[in-house]
Amino acid sequence: MGPTGSGKSSFISMATGYVNDGVGHMLTSCTSEIRTTKCKVMGANMVLVDTPGFDHTNKSDLETLCLISKWLKETYRRKILLSAVLYFHRITDNRMLRTPLHSLRVFETCCGDDAMAQVVLVTTMWDEVEHSAGTERLEELQSTHWKGMIQRGSTIFHYQNTPESAKRLLEEVVEKSSERRRVLLQKEISDLKKELRETAVGQELSSRLEQLAEQRLQTLQRLREEARKSADDRTIEELRKEYSELKAQLNETLNQAHSFRLPLKKRVLRLFMRIYQDTFKMITGSVDTREHLSDVRCKLTPQGLTYGTRLTITL
Repeated sequence: MGPTGSGKSSFISMATGYVNDGVGHMLTSCTSEIRTTKCKVMGANMVLVDTPGFDHTNKSDLETLCLISKWLKETYRRKILLSAVLYFHRITDNRMLRTPLHSLRVFETCCGDDAMAQVVLVTTMWDEVEHSAGTERLEELQSTHWKGMIQRGSTIFHYQNTPESAKRLLEEVVEKSSERRRVLLQKEISDLKKELRETAVGQELSSRLEQLAEQRLQTLQRLREEARKSADDRTIEELRKEYSELKAQLNETLNQAHSFRLPLKKRVLRLFMRIYQDTFKMITGSVDTREHLSDVRCKLTPQGLTYGTRLTITL
């Protein structure tokens, strides 16, 4: 598992010698379904499972999560447990951006504490970065975003993009394969009979909605402030671009929340109300929006905020 372009599919091709048409060299996603590839390592039969990233170009996080949960449920029903879960991360990323960080959080929540010792954090793209810079980034990951996972038993592997390195990683997996554990998502949907929206990873999606709403509100407020100060066009344009990107992410997540039938927290609704109010002020000037909203009820939909039958504002 891992973000788009982190090297998941190419690793499987390198490890097995099988040329996969889904190996990508661009920023678009190539793996759209779950793919399995059989191989033999140290005399042991192994099945490598390639999953779409949670930032897939043509699939929502919900669709990807549904694919993974169905596969996990089916394999668990057949009493098949995972020997290891490999999480791929580009060492070329000089900082943890929103999308990779979201992918990591979803992955961590999906695995749960009990399966964390089965996780291998695989760093890729070492041949595209100065070794000193890569080492510095790895140390930062170990002390921040990966710290909790490492403390719970996860290990790190430097993948060198060679058949020898791929083989060495799989050999380490085989050596530890005597102890297999279910991931949290398997336990929740199979043993506890939870709906996907009720699982821990489903709740992570709800938390992401709140985070994106907060980020969008902050960016909108900065945009208003810069516009009031008559900032240079470049600064305003960068803020508008950031705001547009957040808007797209937020709308996508909101659509997923509706598909998921996730109940929205009151805090999220309040954040959307504040976004509406600030957007209204930017369009109309310094208007007290309370007089416009005092006599109508609001409803949050994938299309925007709907106020009674009178007004719909696309956020």
